[in-house]
Order: sequence, then structure tokens, then C-alpha cells
Amino acid sequence: MKFSKICLFAFILLIPILVFAEDDVNVSFESHYLYISFNIPNQTATIVDGGTINIKKGDCSFRLNNTSQLKYFNVNNTSITFNLTFSEDSSYYLLNFNNTNPDGSYPFSIFYTATFNDDVENVRFSNENVGREVTGTILEKGVYLSPSSYFYPQGKENAVSFSIAANIPINWESVADGNKMEQILKDNKKFQNWTNPYKSDGLMFMAAPYVIKDTTVNNINIACYFFAEDTSLFDSYLSATVGYIEMYSEMIGAYPYNSFIVAENFFPTGYGMPGWTLLGQQIIRLPFIKYSSLGHEVLHNWWGNSVYVDYDRGNWCEAATVYGADYKYKLMRSEQAAMAYRNDILKQYVSYVNDGNDFPIREFTARTSKNTRTIGYNKAMMVYHMIEQEIGTDAFEQAWKDVYANYITKKISWEEWIDAFEKTSGKDLSHIIPQWIDQTGAPVLSLSDIITVNEAGNKRATFKLSETSGGKYKLQVPVRFSGKDTKFDTTITLSNNEQIYQLTVPATADKIEIDPDFHLFRKLYPEEVEPIVSAVLGYDNQIYAIDNLESISADAFRQFAQNMNGEGQTIIFANKIPDGNDTTSVIILNPTTIPKYIAEMITIADDSITVNGETFPREGHTFILSGDNYKGYKKYLVVLTSDFESLARLGELIPHYGKYSYLVFNGSKNVAKGQWKIASSPLKVGL
Repeated sequence: MKFSKICLFAFILLIPILVFAEDDVNVSFESHYLYISFNIPNQTATIVDGGTINIKKGDCSFRLNNTSQLKYFNVNNTSITFNLTFSEDSSYYLLNFNNTNPDGSYPFSIFYTATFNDDVENVRFSNENVGREVTGTILEKGVYLSPSSYFYPQGKENAVSFSIAANIPINWESVADGNKMEQILKDNKKFQNWTNPYKSDGLMFMAAPYVIKDTTVNNINIACYFFAEDTSLFDSYLSATVGYIEMYSEMIGAYPYNSFIVAENFFPTGYGMPGWTLLGQQIIRLPFIKYSSLGHEVLHNWWGNSVYVDYDRGNWCEAATVYGADYKYKLMRSEQAAMAYRNDILKQYVSYVNDGNDFPIREFTARTSKNTRTIGYNKAMMVYHMIEQEIGTDAFEQAWKDVYANYITKKISWEEWIDAFEKTSGKDLSHIIPQWIDQTGAPVLSLSDIITVNEAGNKRATFKLSETSGGKYKLQVPVRFSGKDTKFDTTITLSNNEQIYQLTVPATADKIEIDPDFHLFRKLYPEEVEPIVSAVLGYDNQIYAIDNLESISADAFRQFAQNMNGEGQTIIFANKIPDGNDTTSVIILNPTTIPKYIAEMITIADDSITVNGETFPREGHTFILSGDNYKGYKKYLVVLTSDFESLARLGELIPHYGKYSYLVFNGSKNVAKGQWKIASSPLKVGL
């Protein structure tokens, strides 16, 4: 199973197999055939599991939920004496036993009850914040069980066969990994069985009082499992899902399961599993989800849930899925939209990644923070883009088909991808892995020593291009010469720290630009990055400031801060903001004096505010405005509003809009968003 968390713009994170101490366990489960029933008022489950276990003679151990009360444990049809001990952090039990059989694989069975009562209140989930993970809970609202709850026994295995039969209330529906096999109604109970046709690294389970609507495409059942209050979303989600299934079947190969289910959750999640996705109620109602993140989850059924990740050699899966979904949709819309997406990725890198938290793509396993998402999703996605730029679209797309056809149900990493790209293109890509996968950082380009000479109706342009990061790169660098009615694009190879180039260009060219459309993954200059929300939220700490701590506005602002950044946010007087530092940004509510940068960007009247040429009434509206340099702090946000009732909800929404400089909300509805204009770049120089 590829268990992925959706990021709401690069909508996902692949959660890999759980990582433990090497000597924690020494058995491997080869198959699980689970039966599970629930006592909902008591928040307990009764679980019977059987299958095959691979064990060695002598002392053995595996992991199990830390509330388990065992009835029996058998191996090879023999009752086993065992003891339970807590793991080092008490997050699970170790079931310890002595095996007298020879080394090998044997049938096992185990019967136990366990309690699942994780708190699902105040769970936050956004592009900027992964949030607290709920492992398992049983409530009247529904049942949610993830692999990290250890609701089934776990050893050191990487790939297992899973089947689960669930006994659920008659008005509920269940969903689990793979394909739904059968349903039996008996004694006012419902029994449903799910089987994954492929081995996977884990099992997710969900059940709730769902309403279902479905359709069929190419013999694949497409269904929505929604709560009654959200059934108005059925048709739009079904239509979008059908489109994605058809798109990726044509682009990569046949869809690997017999169904795809969009299931709604009663707390915030954005997870993708084999044959289904689980979206929190607040998330599923966001209008953009079905046009971006949903497709990302569908694509993971090819990348991650059919072709597996070799985590020991690096997680390529999120990057491939971001490329084939989030970025691909921008390409399908327009070249301008795709360019803006690449630019946003480069901005996120300078916002969230620094010398203290950078790491090679090779070491990425899962999104756990802003910097891990930026590297494992975004930087790695740019690797796919740069390969396509180097080998051409036809060879690139054929490699996608070949990787799927050759490696379905197999674990791969970057080496298999590069091999496929080399075979379809005939090009040597031996520089890709050393410089992009195994090397930390990003190239920094510098343009200098520009000389032009007019000759024979053209210009001869000489310039020096340098790479100053200290890394070792071989770069295909786009260069543009432009002028009145002139645009001349070319690509140069930079394989040393600095090189001098001489090119013949149109006589009317009066400007040179290096990588003007952001085709290279590189570190942007400060001048190339306008103030944006994500830059403010990217700091380790935020200060929330207000003029009046006793008013209703202060209470609303505290909830705003908590929803945006979590528990424990302190509100201080605006005139008590301490001296600035490099680890903190500032968020100010209704400052008496508008900071200089923002004051130059907006026009404030008694009853209205004009932003980027558009005027909005102050009443009922909230303005989120980002700026640079305030009392020693490099980044800050100003919040202007009298609609304090909406602040709590806005605290949840704003992290989803990280790429924007300004936001305007009418209540909690976004009515305007945009980016401040960039004045200049050191890589754009007049001739």
C-alpha cells in the first residue's frame, strides 16, 4: 500500500512503511486474512487474523496495538506461549515467543480485542502543515484504522497480501485497500470483504454511515462514499474521477484495480491508498480539490500503489505524481500557468529550505514538514521536468509507459527511471543522479561581463555565466534575447563553475535573460521573490501582534493564530514586538500604522481598500497582505478586518494560499488573490 497524505497544491505525501529499530522484530508476515467487528460505544474492535508468517527457530517478536488483549496465538496449528512488552516509546506492544519449528513459513492465527480512541478534535491539515496524525479511532461518526495503529500484527516485512472482512452496522459502508469482493446482509448486520490483488506495505480501513453514488468507465466502478450533507458534490467528483482514470490509462497503462472510491472522513485527512482516497469533510468541500488534488490521488494508483518505492534508495513517487498531476494540469491549461507553477516551486525552496534543514532528494522518504515537502515533492518534480526538457516529450512519455509495464508490483528508485529515460531517448543522463538526487542544494547562477558588437545585420553577444553555489553541475541553461518585436531563445550548456559564451543574436535584441521561464531548479535571488504568504509561514516561529489585547478582536485573533500554527500561540501588543531575528516572522492585526511596503501597494479609504487596482468595501471583508522588512523582521503579514467572526475559519484557509502576496475574503469566501510585481532580477540585463 502506498499511504499518501495529500498536500493541497502538490496534493500529497507518500507515507512509507513504518521505520523501526533494526532489532525491534525478526519475523515477516507474508499474508493477512483479517476479520474485524466493532463495539462502537466502547471504542473497541475484535480482530481475528490468519495467514502466513515467516519465522526463524528461536526467539521471535512482532508488533501489535498497545491495548491488545489476546485470546490466543497459534503457529502451525499449535498454541504458542507468548508475552507482551511495550516498545521503547510505548506506542505498540512487542509480542515475544519462542519458535521450536525449523526456519520457514507457517500458517498463523491470532485473536484479540483492542481499543482505538485517538482524539480527532483540533486536527489540522494543509499544504503548509501536515498536522497531528490520527492513527485509529472508533466513534459513532465512523471507524478509522491506519497501519500506524497496529490494528493488525506487523513484522519486518515490506510487501504483504491483505484481505479484510468487516462486520459493520447495517446503515454503514466500509472501504479498504484494493477491490471489494462481496457483501452479505444478515441479522441486521452488514459483512463486507476487501482484497488487494497486489502485495503492499500496509492496510487502511474506514467505515461510516455513508451515502453512495457510483458510475462505470471501462469496467471500472467509480464511486463516492459521502456523508448525507455533502451528496450535492457527487456528480462533480464522479465526473472528475472518470476523467482522471481515462487520462492516466491512456498516458501510462491500464488502471490496476476494479474500482476507485472517493471517501469522506469526519476529521481532516488527505490520504491516498490502493483503489481509494480519504478526504476530510472540510477538504472535500474546497472547490479546487477535484481539479488538482483528486487527480493526484488517482495517479498514485500507478505510481506507489502498483509500481512500488524502494525507500532504501529514495522515494521518487511523490515527485512523479506531482509531475503527472498537479504540474501536468497546469501544462494542459497553458504555458503561462506551468511557468507560474515552476516559479512557485522555486519560491517555496527559498522560503522553506536553508542550510540547516536541506538534504539530498535521495534521503526523502515522506513529507513530515515544509522543507521535506519542498525537497521530496517540488525539487524532485523539477528533476522530471528538466529531464523532459533535455530528452524531449516523446521520449519522456514513452519512458513513463515503459516503467509501468516493466516494474508493476516491483520496487524501484531513481536508477530505474534514469535507465528508462536513457533507453527511450538514446541520451547519456549519467549527470542527473549525482547532481540532483545525491547532492544537496541548488545552483546559483550569475550573469556578468556582457559585451555586444554589431555585425552584418545582427549582434554578437559575449557574456560570462557562473554557477556560484559550490556544487558540481552540468546544466542546460535557457537564454533569451529580446527587444522590440524580437524574442530569440536558445539553450547553452554550463558544465564548469564559469564559462564565457559568444552568440549571434538579432540586431534588435536589447535585453538578455537567463532562465526567464524557470525551467531550471535553481536558487532565486531575493529580488526575484515578491513577498508571499508561504514565506511568512516558512519561518520556525511567528509573532502575533495586536494593539488591544482586551477586545473581542484579540480573542478572535488567538483562534486565528491557533488554527494557522497550532496550539500555544501568544498574542502580544504591537508596540511590544521585540527586535527582529532570522528565525521569526510577524503577523499583525489592524496595525495603527501600515508598514511601508504594504502602504505602497494598497490604497486605504474610510470605507474601502484598493488592492492591485481593485476596490473592496472594508465592511465584511478581510485583507491578508504580505510584506518585506518590518522592524528587523524580513517577512510579515498584515491582517486588516472588522469581521472578527470569520478569523477562526480564515486561520484554517490561509495556509492553502501560500503562493500569493495578498488575499481578500468576504466572510470566509476568497474573492481576490494575487502576487505583488517583481521589479528586477540580476539575471535580466540590458544589452
